[in-house]
Amino acid sequence: MAYSSETDDLLFRGSYFDEVDYSVHISMMQAGRIGSWAYEMRFTSEEHQPAYLRMFYIVLGHISKWVDLSVETTYHAARWLFGFIALFSIHQLCIKVFQDKKLALIAFLLISIGGGAGWLQLALASTSPKVLVPIDFSLIDAYIFFSIAIFPSFSFTLALMTISLKLYLDFLNTGKLQTVIFISLLAVVCQATNPIAFMLIDVAIAGATFFLWWKNNKIEMYQLYALTTIACAQIPLLVYNISILERDPFWSQFTLQNQTSSPSPGYYAWGFAPFWLFAIYGTMLAFREKNPTFAAMSTWIISGFIFAYLPLPVQRRFLLGITIPLGILATYALNYLIKQASIRMPRIIKYDGLVYFSFILLSSFSLINLVLGSSLYIQTLPEDKFYPRDLESGLMWLDSNAAPNDFTLGNIRTGQLVAQRTRLKSYVGHPMETLFFDDKIASTEAYYKGKAPANWLHRTPIRWVIYGPYEEEFTPIFIPGPDLKLVYQNDTVRIYKVK
Repeated sequence: MAYSSETDDLLFRGSYFDEVDYSVHISMMQAGRIGSWAYEMRFTSEEHQPAYLRMFYIVLGHISKWVDLSVETTYHAARWLFGFIALFSIHQLCIKVFQDKKLALIAFLLISIGGGAGWLQLALASTSPKVLVPIDFSLIDAYIFFSIAIFPSFSFTLALMTISLKLYLDFLNTGKLQTVIFISLLAVVCQATNPIAFMLIDVAIAGATFFLWWKNNKIEMYQLYALTTIACAQIPLLVYNISILERDPFWSQFTLQNQTSSPSPGYYAWGFAPFWLFAIYGTMLAFREKNPTFAAMSTWIISGFIFAYLPLPVQRRFLLGITIPLGILATYALNYLIKQASIRMPRIIKYDGLVYFSFILLSSFSLINLVLGSSLYIQTLPEDKFYPRDLESGLMWLDSNAAPNDFTLGNIRTGQLVAQRTRLKSYVGHPMETLFFDDKIASTEAYYKGKAPANWLHRTPIRWVIYGPYEEEFTPIFIPGPDLKLVYQNDTVRIYKVK
């Protein structure tokens, strides 16, 4: 819908949601395409140690070069590919958990398209002057459809998580050592993609094991060795991540700025309301029956929400894929309640399909609202989703004539597009990836207004200065200094080279 809405003057930025992080991911792919194997922040001017973090997009950038596709085409192809792999993995986990194909399908649909009651939350708060954004319209991590529709790295991580959990549940039955080794490898790959995501799977597999010991009143040493092996496999990369993100002077500043705090608990209550109706009872059943499989789902949920309120900068990131255990437990409890009700009212079992369908439909209202709402909104050509074609022409010229990794100066949105559409870096462009962001945006504005200190530009690594529609927000008239040479111009964009 967005691409078909482009005009002669406006181009789609490539993502209908969270286009800011989309530009970061594409810029990481640009780095991979030009040969980098370690990640450097491409929105900040400080020289810093390249780090082997969030490797998914770096590797995807290399793949784009190998298959001779543009980085953005490769990105969208990866969305489809890993999105389907994630869905297949989730479905296989549901089959493992329920055995019954009908219940597995119900759980899979609930997980895949289920959301919250944000639509109702909005309706009830419609008279409030306070701006309200329900999490089922904003928290990409928590909802499967939302995750796979936006970021392929989320899909890849979800696939690794669900495959690992299924394999471990298999291991509890078979005891095969090869399975433990494979899970350990998947855990390390997951860490390299998302440093914290596998922690919840660690808790889930530990929960399943402890409940099995409790149920059998016996500790199996080979299972203890398996837990130890999986944990030890993750320690080296964990130590590396901590040493980089907490102790490096520049990466620690990134960690300080990378704040993704949880909202108040009420938002989570609304955001997962359809799931809560039965998932809480499903957790009670798992504890009462000492069921290792459903205990794994219960501990995943409990630990996820505990981590979401610990004093950590990335609180809500721990909720990636949380609707997987919520959907499984909700289906488990609903099925149990239908069976119990059929004892007194045998005819109700004939209508169980209608009950499941109604529940899934109720749970999907937010998804329907999101898809339809986004489709209608995108046709209005919102400024944050589209950018001027003149700027695209300037960026293409810059990509052809500037050296890769040169720094550019522009407004925030210009900086994001530079890093997305070219092989260059931006002096300022992202609240988290531009170190000391507030100071730099203030310096940038002062420069365009002619108020920057003398020789300020030459004290930075900036090699190119852009003045276009977004820079006009700083000042309608930009007077270049003697240290700039005009090298490109069209109707609305000028590009200067620093002498």
